[in-house]
Amino acid sequence: MSQTAGSARRTVDPALLPPRWVQAVRSIVLIVVGFLITFTATFHEQFGFDLAVVVGSLAAIGLVHVLESWYRRGRSGAAIALALGIVALVAAVVLATFSSEIAFAVTIAAWALASALLEFIGMVVAPGSRQDAPLVGAAGVLLALAVLLSRADLVAVIGFFGAYAVIAGVFLGIAAFDTRRTTEAEDATLGTAANA
Repeated sequence: MSQTAGSARRTVDPALLPPRWVQAVRSIVLIVVGFLITFTATFHEQFGFDLAVVVGSLAAIGLVHVLESWYRRGRSGAAIALALGIVALVAAVVLATFSSEIAFAVTIAAWALASALLEFIGMVVAPGSRQDAPLVGAAGVLLALAVLLSRADLVAVIGFFGAYAVIAGVFLGIAAFDTRRTTEAEDATLGTAANA
């Protein structure tokens, strides 16, 4: 009876989750971006500075996703991680190529919405492979809406991007160091050994 309750309680298969270091690196990149934007407020009147920060941030986020897809190759969730990486890298290239103020806001909104949709798709297609998907996806949708509504105010756009980075970074950091992963992995190992 307790074995049945234990398997009903287990909602995340630890084998499907990305390694802690991937989530930690993603979290660190996002938090650093958020703090960089927060503590450089005096430079946000310069479009070139904001553009460089966002292009660098998207490139770093894209590379982390590509690393995750390489680690997951042959396993569930690799395609979603690769798609997330490609979307971020394409957004970085688009911003670097078409460096206008309207392209800045529209590209950030498009990246945020595409990333959110991919997070939700990953959550449905490979359940348990992206335990942070609901929160990160919802934050992406909110970022897209906020950026589109304030597209004329570039300081607000970069501010919303920084807020997204901090919120998503904190949640990813919590997921990376979630102790339930270890407990569930041990439960799964014990359950397999008991059934053998």
